[in-house]
Amino acid sequence: MQAPFKVLLLGVAALAASPAFTAEPPAKAEAGAQRQLLQPPKMAVASPITDRFAVRGLFYMPDIATVVRYDNSAGVDGTLVSGEDTLGLQHRIRQVSVDMMFRIGERHRIRADFYKMARSGDRVINQQIRFGDDVYVVNDRVLTTMDMRKLGLTYTYSVFRSEKWELGAGLALHLLQLEGTLDAPARFVRESLNTAGPFATLSANAIWRVTRRFSLNLAGDYLGGSVGDVKGGYQSWHGDVQFRVRPNLALGLGYTQTRFRIVSTDPGFDDYFNLKYKGPEAFVRVSF
Repeated sequence: MQAPFKVLLLGVAALAASPAFTAEPPAKAEAGAQRQLLQPPKMAVASPITDRFAVRGLFYMPDIATVVRYDNSAGVDGTLVSGEDTLGLQHRIRQVSVDMMFRIGERHRIRADFYKMARSGDRVINQQIRFGDDVYVVNDRVLTTMDMRKLGLTYTYSVFRSEKWELGAGLALHLLQLEGTLDAPARFVRESLNTAGPFATLSANAIWRVTRRFSLNLAGDYLGGSVGDVKGGYQSWHGDVQFRVRPNLALGLGYTQTRFRIVSTDPGFDDYFNLKYKGPEAFVRVSF
C-alpha cells in the first residue's frame, strides 16, 4: 500500500505545482485583460486643422477693375480714369503664386503670402488726361504700366478648436508697393508714380472638416480708417473647398476677392486709388 500511496502523493504534488493550481495564471489572465484594454493611440485625421506646415501652389485668374487719379505737385486734381477702359490695362490675367502656413503649438497659426500683379496697356486715348504734372491730349498714344506687390504676414489664435472645427482671430501686417507710368512717346511725355508702405488688418479664419477627405476653409482681412492725410480701406476674403487625396496632399478650388481704396492729400502722394480684383483659383497643397 505504501507504493501506491507514494505515487498518489507525487501526482498531487505535480498538479499543485502546475500553472492551473498556482496563483500565476490569474495574474497572467489579468495582465492579458489589461493589454486588451490598452488600445493604440487614436490617429488624428489629416486635415487643415491638424497640419503643422503647409505650402500651396495656386493658379489664380482674377477679374480686375482700377480707378486712379494722380494730382500734380501744385495740388490741382488729376483726371479720374479707368485703368482698363481708358488706358487699356488687362481686365483679366492668369497668375501663379505660392503661400505657406505653419503652426506654433496647437493654437498659434502663422501664414505668409506674396502677391504680384503686373499689367501694361497701349491705347490711343479719346479724352484729355491730367496725370501728375503732365497732360495727355486726345489722340495721344499712351503706353501704361502698373505694378503692385504685396507681402503679407498673418497671425491668428484659435479661440475654438476641435477635430472638425477651428475658429481663429488675429492680426496681419502687409507691405504694399505701387508703381505706375504713363508714357506718350511721340511727344516725349512721361509721368511716373511710385509709393510703398505698411498697413495692418484684422484677420479671421474658419475651418470645417466636413468628412475625412473634404474640408471647407474661410479667411478674411479688414482695415478701414484714416491716418493723417491718408484715408483708405482694405477688404479681402477667401473661401475654398479641399479634397484630401493623400494624408500630405490636397487639391482645392476656391474664390478670392480683394479691394484697396486710398484717398490721399499728402503732398508726397496726392491721389485717389481704387483697385478691386476677384476670381476663381485652383491649387495644390502639400502639408506635414
